[in-house]
Amino acid sequence: MRTLQNSTDLVRTYLKEIGRVPLLSHEEEIVLGKQVQRLVALEAKRQTLEETAGQPLSLETWAEAVSLSGAELRKIIREGELAKRRW
Repeated sequence: MRTLQNSTDLVRTYLKEIGRVPLLSHEEEIVLGKQVQRLVALEAKRQTLEETAGQPLSLETWAEAVSLSGAELRKIIREGELAKRRW
């Protein structure tokens, strides 16, 4: 009986804790999802290019291959990584 009460207390504590985390709005979910999808697509392209080249790509080469500037690619990577953490 003691174990059941401990489990109940743990569940209650967990529910209290997650209740403090704000939920994403519908719009935020869409924006973050698109940022993650874009990053995943770019990473897949990089992997394909690296397999073809047989070596890692520099950021500049990767950016050129996907028709972006280095600054644009860095921004997309940063936004995608942040979106992954929030999503």
